[in-house]
Amino acid sequence: MAWLFKILGVITVLSACSLAGFLKSFGLKKRHKKLLAIYRSMSDLRERIRMGGGEIERLVYLCFEEDTASISEGKAIINAMYLKKADVEILEEFFRDLGMSDSDSEYERTGLYMSLILKISDEAEKKCGELCRLYSSLGILCGLFICIFFL
Repeated sequence: MAWLFKILGVITVLSACSLAGFLKSFGLKKRHKKLLAIYRSMSDLRERIRMGGGEIERLVYLCFEEDTASISEGKAIINAMYLKKADVEILEEFFRDLGMSDSDSEYERTGLYMSLILKISDEAEKKCGELCRLYSSLGILCGLFICIFFL
């Protein structure tokens, strides 16, 4: 009967460590996808600004998904899930000064922030390619090491 508890313990430890590695890998993938979605939303916003689409709050509502960013009472609300603190600061800076100048300046300013977000997204993609498999493998290997150590 003792062997049954050992097997259950091994399975539990191995599953927990593997899950931790896969969740870390999943977080990197989600960050990259979210940055790409922000880039696409900024591109849409830039085109609507160029065409003179109307009020900034309405344009942000049309361009950005609710789980990414929105403007409420003149203040930007940014969903920081899966984003780094530096990413959120860049978005807050972008939304803080949005609508403070004429449409040509806003068009150029949005283009500059788009290039910055694209650069960050490319870095996130590179990091994802390098580290996703590592985190997954590391979780499994740590689980195996712990199991072997305690047996």
